[in-house]
Amino acid sequence: MGCALLAVSFLAGCASLPPPREAGQPVPHETRDALVARLLVRQEQIQSLRGIAAVEIAVSEETRRFREALALKNDGRFRLETLNAFGLPVLIVASDGNRVVVHGASEPGGSPDGCELLERLLGLRVSPATLVRLLAGLPPRRVGPSVFASYLPGRRVYLLEEEDADSVQRLYLDLSGTLLGGEIWAGRRGLSFDFTAVRDVDGIAVPMSIAITQARRPVRVTLTYEAIDVNPILADQFFPSPPAGPAQSGGC
Repeated sequence: MGCALLAVSFLAGCASLPPPREAGQPVPHETRDALVARLLVRQEQIQSLRGIAAVEIAVSEETRRFREALALKNDGRFRLETLNAFGLPVLIVASDGNRVVVHGASEPGGSPDGCELLERLLGLRVSPATLVRLLAGLPPRRVGPSVFASYLPGRRVYLLEEEDADSVQRLYLDLSGTLLGGEIWAGRRGLSFDFTAVRDVDGIAVPMSIAITQARRPVRVTLTYEAIDVNPILADQFFPSPPAGPAQSGGC
């Protein structure tokens, strides 16, 4: 029986078990609830984000480096502008939360399947909505109340794990409850992410460096913010307009 496309945020692969979770110590329900509540509050704090970042995409032995201007909305819309040495955009990639369009390439293009086009551009199988959440320093998907929690004494971090029929999300938080990174799996195919250089921006903890790695593939995308603005007003016309008709699911 061949591989079937899994209806999760950004993964495709054959159904099998993900790597087992690290053994840890149980934590009280009160601690688990406090960690989940902190993540949910932070998610609501970040409605939009704008910044300038240095980006590095490493695929096998090839590495590409460039500067990017970013604009993100928490509904999955984004606009990425690749800048030249003079700070002018030479390539624009934008999304309405589902489809992705490209301007400035030799042949402008787009795709109703945003996952497919982002995989060609970044090497990562990631949906527009998931990419926005990761670049904003948020978990790939919203954390629910039924999450499993444990403490990993060797790493001095808390682990929050949530599983559904198709995927497993694992989040790692420090002792203060700050999200350090995590991973999400569909069978044995997965994606990991690391958030570092956390800075207080207008009372909100924001990672200034974000690394995303495709599990079992030589692909790693690293983004380091040089400047960042949390919750700016971003006009709707800054992003593509969704096409007429029923909305797509936005999954990969």
